[in-house]
Amino acid sequence: MLSTFSCSKLSILNNSVKMEKDAARDFENKFFEAIEKKDGELLKSCFSEAALKDAADIDKGIEYVLSAYKDGRATRTDDNISSYTQFKKGESFHTINAHCKFESGDNSYLVKWTQCLKNEADPSMEGVYSLEFFDMNEADDTNFYNIAGVAYPDREFLDDTLQTLFYYKGVKDDTTDIFSAELLEEADEYQLKCLTDFVDDTHNRSFNKMWVDNSSDRYIAYAYVSFSHTDYVLALKYDDDKKLMAVSAADDINGIDLRDYRITGVSEMMNK
Repeated sequence: MLSTFSCSKLSILNNSVKMEKDAARDFENKFFEAIEKKDGELLKSCFSEAALKDAADIDKGIEYVLSAYKDGRATRTDDNISSYTQFKKGESFHTINAHCKFESGDNSYLVKWTQCLKNEADPSMEGVYSLEFFDMNEADDTNFYNIAGVAYPDREFLDDTLQTLFYYKGVKDDTTDIFSAELLEEADEYQLKCLTDFVDDTHNRSFNKMWVDNSSDRYIAYAYVSFSHTDYVLALKYDDDKKLMAVSAADDINGIDLRDYRITGVSEMMNK
């Protein structure tokens, strides 16, 4: 016989699963309505305050999704949810990663998104944070990267960066393709070696999320990353060709140093 404690835990789990399904289904319904009616403001309203702050280019992404979707009524064919909850100093956050496959006429689509259901420490995170839309008649890659806002073709170089740094199984022949020639030539050799070691260490590195700073005259992206179970900020500055011209790692954003053609903080992160 199940104890009262066990029944209580089971009830909490069931309630959590129901909350996740309800939240995902609610977003799917709003997403379908938005793309069918070409209603960008409705889609934008699903995003969290934090996402809107971190993604100054969200309107470009939404415009891309609405233009890429062919007219017609969306019919859901499959969806799936994974979730994680973390408790820290008495505060918790609850996030889902979800995807939904759907059709319209002869066209097949896939949408993937991250959505924070609860964040006691920072309620501004609650809502959708990142979204990527795929036309399955054309897509040859449906990898999803948790970058604030809505993905669109002109932002694919960020996907390439994350793919190289975090999702390849170590250093490959084309790993250096994301870096500018000037950075590879002028960066401190030891810092460059440590960055290579970071890419190669597939067991200890991980990526959480990325956002873009549009206040600079250069394209700068920040990512929350972990190495050996310790959290860091990784900053990336791009040149006009969307190649990396500076890389910096630090315990927090105040320690970032993005001087041109420098790699800083990576050796300190690797050797702690």
